Amino acid sequence: MSIVEYSESTTNTGIPALRCDRVVPRRRLAAVLDGALDNSSDPPPIALVCAPAGSGKTTLLADWARTVSEQSVVVWVTVGDATDPRPLGGLIARSLEGTEHGGPQQFPESVQSPAELLAGAGGRVWIVLDDAHHLQHPDALSELETLIRTAPRNVRIVVCGRFEPPLALQKLRLDGRIVDVTFDDLAFTSDEAEILLAEHDVRLAADDLSALMSRTEGWAAGLRLAGMSLENHPDPARLIEEFTGCRRAVADYLIEQLLDDLPVRTRDFLVKTSVPATFTVGLAEQLTGDTDAHTIVEQLEHRNFLIGRIEGSPTRFRYHPLLRSYLRAEIGRLGRDAVTELEHVAARWYAQFGEALLSLEHAVAADDAADVTFVLQESGLALVLDGHAAAVERLLAGASATVREQPITRIVRSAAHLHAGTAPMAAELLDDVPSGTTPEAGGGYTEAFASAVRLHLAVDHGQVPAALEQDATIRLSGDPTLASYRSLQRGRARLQLGLLDHAEKNLRHALACARAGGSVGTERRALVEQAVLHLCRGELTAAHACVTAAGETASDQRVPEDDRRAALADALGSYLRNDLSRAVEMASASIDTVHGPGDPSAWESTFAAALYRIDVAENRRAAVTALHSIASTAPQPARPPGLVAVTLPSTLFAYLHVGETTWGREWADSATALLGRTGDTVLLEAILCLGAGHLDRARTVLRPVLDGDLGCAAATSLVTAWLVDAEIARRRGHDSRAHDSLAEALRAAEPEQILRPFHDLTQSTRELLSASAGRFGSLDAFAGSVRDSLPRVPATTAENLTRRELELLAELPTWRTAEEIASDLCVSINTVKTHLRGIYRKLGVSTRREAVLAAQSSGLL
Repeated sequence: MSIVEYSESTTNTGIPALRCDRVVPRRRLAAVLDGALDNSSDPPPIALVCAPAGSGKTTLLADWARTVSEQSVVVWVTVGDATDPRPLGGLIARSLEGTEHGGPQQFPESVQSPAELLAGAGGRVWIVLDDAHHLQHPDALSELETLIRTAPRNVRIVVCGRFEPPLALQKLRLDGRIVDVTFDDLAFTSDEAEILLAEHDVRLAADDLSALMSRTEGWAAGLRLAGMSLENHPDPARLIEEFTGCRRAVADYLIEQLLDDLPVRTRDFLVKTSVPATFTVGLAEQLTGDTDAHTIVEQLEHRNFLIGRIEGSPTRFRYHPLLRSYLRAEIGRLGRDAVTELEHVAARWYAQFGEALLSLEHAVAADDAADVTFVLQESGLALVLDGHAAAVERLLAGASATVREQPITRIVRSAAHLHAGTAPMAAELLDDVPSGTTPEAGGGYTEAFASAVRLHLAVDHGQVPAALEQDATIRLSGDPTLASYRSLQRGRARLQLGLLDHAEKNLRHALACARAGGSVGTERRALVEQAVLHLCRGELTAAHACVTAAGETASDQRVPEDDRRAALADALGSYLRNDLSRAVEMASASIDTVHGPGDPSAWESTFAAALYRIDVAENRRAAVTALHSIASTAPQPARPPGLVAVTLPSTLFAYLHVGETTWGREWADSATALLGRTGDTVLLEAILCLGAGHLDRARTVLRPVLDGDLGCAAATSLVTAWLVDAEIARRRGHDSRAHDSLAEALRAAEPEQILRPFHDLTQSTRELLSASAGRFGSLDAFAGSVRDSLPRVPATTAENLTRRELELLAELPTWRTAEEIASDLCVSINTVKTHLRGIYRKLGVSTRREAVLAAQSSGLL
């Protein structure tokens, strides 16, 4: 090997001619070279452009060099196979001939030092050494190292090759004199790829371009070959999908440029290590049987082969997608048995190091039922719970019939479908799994797993009591992941039945097992279910804490159903505290996580969002009509009774406020059919009686709820019940009882700052609070916050008060005398009395106390 001047297809400057009339502009490369090298630092820096074959190094450097040659001298030489090596100084002299900086007479052949030659040039000189990876001749290497160390300040050196030549550059790198340009710098961006493809009259849709960039990773040769193949192709999307290393043009290029010169041992190494998508040195040794695998990897990296390094512990390596697809095709030549053994080795390796999804992928590829069963029993449930349900189902659905018919396979696939929201397929897969102990190894685990999945299915789609009873007969498996999942389903089942204390015990156990076993998915789901339980009890603070904790423990692979339930729990808690903007935001966000209009969970999200928007809607009737449309046209999903009951009163009041008593009656009847006779459904009947003016009937219906004889599924229903009782008493003129009932409502709502029930009866609440102002003792502060939260509306039966009258009205609740108020306002007593008469007349009252109550009721105070 030696340095020779570029002779083939060159311009009169010695720079290689460009291969295409239109060249992709690579502004990033120019910025790196010009910015890093075009300065006056001493000693000058050196650019090292090293990238795999086909990265477009020479073409791009030539494009850049043609630009800088207009103002500077460019000395372009390449390393070739000439048997008669010439010194670097002679080549530089020849390149400078005929330029303003020199000629033969200035640089006699006796001058041997390149530094001496270049020092005589008056301007900037760029030396581009192309194909430097061929540089092996000791004299040439020594001469180049000397030039790098002693280059004059006017000289800039660019060394370009597939990999770094054997030069002593370590100290230069430490000194900051090396500017590295790598494959990442040369890789095409999507915009640049579009320009290159346009040279072939190819224009791709955004999705097709993204797919092509994924296949090529910006590799110039890959994009060029793709452009050539896509030119005039009738179906670009299909071609891109099939554009792999097996395609003839790509395979020929890979063989010619990358593989032909490799030793047989290295090629064998490449083929066998292409089985997994990534590999470690340890896995490479297992696959190839070569105990010196690390040396081969180091050589490949040093040669800038199409291999990438993924930093970690341990470090992983990967081949370029096009190269790997070619190598994967070459595996077939080893024979089916050999390929199966490689897949088996990879499956066992990944299983040993806890990478279950990769282990499953290779076990399925090996078509080894024993391997698949081992992985699924060890990690199948964990994979599903941690968000890999779609990947697991894809792998198992594509497995052989022998693998698919394994009981554990059917159970894992069923769990995956449940987490993906496709319950019918989950039920079908479970149908053929025996409910008793199975004979295969691990039968006890399989039986417990199947029972847990059946319970999960029952909770989502009914028949909970039977599934819960059946699960009680199954012994524990001893596996922490399954134990946490099974306890979670038991907790959800009991929550569905309204057995909150038992559900809490199960959910706490699920959470403890999940944390002990590192099952992040189950931990998150248990926290969300605990939030639902707390909402049923009216414990909004605890519910919010659970939702927050669930968000903090979210895994990288999130489950949409968990996100939806967490968002809805957060939204409901916000709604009960009358934070409508937050409630609407979170309910709307939950809609984005449903699987589509056919997903039963879509009803809950859309209904919640519609309900929470009513108070902030410009057209209240239209908003209530939209809510009714959702409530009456779609089936409700299975939900805990407390979660169903908590919004029943708000929905009924929304109907009644717009005069839709028929809708209200239908709503109450459907709630009773769903929940039976509970305190919540009896409350709805009392509200309907109140709306119809049947006060005695309303009081009689409500009495068992207030006396505690009939419990409520939702704790917040009791707040509404006391408010309804207070309103009944107010209308009947029983002021004392009205005050006492209102105080009970405040007492029940104050610990969790529950405001929504008071807003469902806004006008009544305002009048009740005004009538009992200052008489609630320790609850006065909360009563004030309730009153302040109510929407302020102008008086509709009185004339507008003047500014002076409003100022005086603000003084009336202080109960100071007219003389004291006159003194503070700096007006006469007669003026105050005149304004008082005006206030009484406009509010339709005759006393100061009545004026204060009327002003508070109308929102003026």
